[in-house]
Amino acid sequence: MTAADPSPSLFVRPLGAVEDNPTALKLILGGKLRELRTSAGLDPADVDGKLGFSRSKTSRIELGRHGCKPSDALALLGLYGVQDEVRIAEFMRLVQQSRRSDWWRSFSDVLSDFFTPLVALEGAAATIRTYEPFYVPGLLQTPAYTRAVIQSGPGHLLAHEVQRRVELRQERQRQLDQPDAPRLWAVIDESVLMRSVGDRQLMRDQLRHLVTMVRRSRVTLQIAPLDVTAAVGVGTGVSYLRFALRDLKDAVYIEHLTDSTFTQKPGTVEQYRDMLDRLGACALTPKESLKTLEERLAAM
Repeated sequence: MTAADPSPSLFVRPLGAVEDNPTALKLILGGKLRELRTSAGLDPADVDGKLGFSRSKTSRIELGRHGCKPSDALALLGLYGVQDEVRIAEFMRLVQQSRRSDWWRSFSDVLSDFFTPLVALEGAAATIRTYEPFYVPGLLQTPAYTRAVIQSGPGHLLAHEVQRRVELRQERQRQLDQPDAPRLWAVIDESVLMRSVGDRQLMRDQLRHLVTMVRRSRVTLQIAPLDVTAAVGVGTGVSYLRFALRDLKDAVYIEHLTDSTFTQKPGTVEQYRDMLDRLGACALTPKESLKTLEERLAAM
């Protein structure tokens, strides 16, 4: 091997914001280990037996549900025949990075299990596409609007619990300010602008914030008239995560009343991507949507 003929990377480069996202790295590492195992002609049970792993440990690692210890990673790479020192060193560096604590874990006291997959991965996405039928999308909300939405929800929350949820949403929003920030493409139902959340001043401030945000180069907002959303038949909030790396499958997050569905199944993801495409094609253009926001703001 010469300097002009470096060892090929096990991963698609560059990883960008993914390198700062332990959850995404676990998924990428797990997927790569699955590829290596398959190439070696082994099934998960074979690996568990050969390496003395507990039952299903290999499968949990491959699904990104179980952090991979450095010692386990070295054993797996050895079993799969990876011998190149450069490739091993690269793999092990990412293993170490994947073992760091995710930022959102400090909000585990208020972060629901069903919401965690979206929060964990949205910062690693190249594009976040979202449709909201009832409220301004969380990534575009003011703190006061967020607080009003949370307080209007089911159940009774203590003041500090409400504040923690507001802080969590603000931390999610800060990801849009990073150098490798995702591109945000949001479609909102026309009724969102008609629905009062809090008092008039709160709504005025929220609309003003939307006008400011949609003037950012990486934020696109479209308003879907009522007849459009009725025709497309969305019915619920949806977030679609598009990743730049082939090592990460696109994902969709679908909201329900008390829980959610988060899936990376290609067939389901494709259905919701098609739905969002149709919705975006029928909604007001970004320029028309901005004009609508400004008119609504002026009328308040």
